[in-house]
Amino acid sequence: MAKRLNPGVAVAGITIAALVGVGFLAAQAANSAPENRGIARTSTPTPSAVSGAPAPPVYVPPPVPANSGTGKRVVYSLKDSHVWLVDEAERVLREYRVVNAPVKPQPGSYQVTLKKEEAQPGSDGLRITHSVRFGAVQGIPLGFAATDTPLDKIDTGNKSTPSPSGTARPRTSAPPAKQSAGVRSNTEDGAALWAFAPVGTPVIVVP
Repeated sequence: MAKRLNPGVAVAGITIAALVGVGFLAAQAANSAPENRGIARTSTPTPSAVSGAPAPPVYVPPPVPANSGTGKRVVYSLKDSHVWLVDEAERVLREYRVVNAPVKPQPGSYQVTLKKEEAQPGSDGLRITHSVRFGAVQGIPLGFAATDTPLDKIDTGNKSTPSPSGTARPRTSAPPAKQSAGVRSNTEDGAALWAFAPVGTPVIVVP
């Protein structure tokens, strides 16, 4: 005659088996989970996200001024103190800031008449190289040239000093600026212009 199993023992056996099965499934799930889980939650924020500082501005070159001719040419804007080197296909090969001369040319069409690469003293007293002349103003040679003097240190004679009352007045203690029609650029830009513009190249001066 078969021996009857105690009901309490049977229930305990079923419970233990169930717990073992649950534990086995949990362990299997943990082992099969990807190792890189949680990276997104623990990744280090970017400095801009932490500080809230905006991204640095992106330089956008100014467009070639309207009504500045066509074809290969040098475009010079008096108002913007800027030069563009434009090729035959109307592509801007280079553009850069310049320092205007105390004596400025009238807007209009000119052309390169003389070039000199070697260093020489400019009409403004600066050491210049890569001189590209394209005319004269009031009998003063008009042209572009490179200088190793920082552009923000060039005195164009248009600065003023504050008066004791706090209002600006013309500077009287310093000698007047030399009469110069030389447009100044840094050495790299001046060398690029010198290489780009042979004698006869149009130079378009716009307001």
